[in-house]
Amino acid sequence: MTTADTRQELVELRAERDALRAQLEGDLPAATRWLQRKVWRQAVELDRLNRRVTSQRFVLRTLDGLGRSLTAQEYRAAREAISDAQLLDRIAPPDAA
Repeated sequence: MTTADTRQELVELRAERDALRAQLEGDLPAATRWLQRKVWRQAVELDRLNRRVTSQRFVLRTLDGLGRSLTAQEYRAAREAISDAQLLDRIAPPDAA
């Protein structure tokens, strides 16, 4: 995790803390606004990820339609280029396919 990631997580945790305090103090509109913004951010990120996965599936179907798939070397190179650990966990190893 980079310093920027840590800072972003800290900012998010502080915002959540503030929203919880607002809720405890009876300021439900403030707490609701924070939660709504969080849900919107997550929806945008999920949409981005879904578009990426859809694009990857399209490429794989196209390769299959051309009568070939990724070579082991192409597969390894693609996996090594992934920096997102969560995304890397979602990709099956070659022997599980």
